[in-house]
Amino acid sequence: MELKRNEIGTYTISEKAFKDIAAIACSNVKNVYPAKKDNEFVECKFNKNGEPEMNVSIRVKQGSDIVKLCNKIQDEINEAVLLMTGIECKKIDIDIQGFESVKEKK
Repeated sequence: MELKRNEIGTYTISEKAFKDIAAIACSNVKNVYPAKKDNEFVECKFNKNGEPEMNVSIRVKQGSDIVKLCNKIQDEINEAVLLMTGIECKKIDIDIQGFESVKEKK
């Protein structure tokens, strides 16, 4: 848990809260699908300095530019976490679990 102090007291931000933020950020990226149900596709741990580190397991749409998608996901997660908590993620690893072939409706 991330512990912060201010002049009034302290507050904590749980790993679950960081996972939720990252999952929401991933949902904003097209052609990306969670590799597991709910928010279990995101893992969050805190390093020895108390900074959040994420590991995101996804599947991507077949034919997508993986490098661009991974960069977009990392940017979206980092921006969302920073905006909502004021904390910057120092490490966001993306684990591509496979591909989704999306069939078009006729």
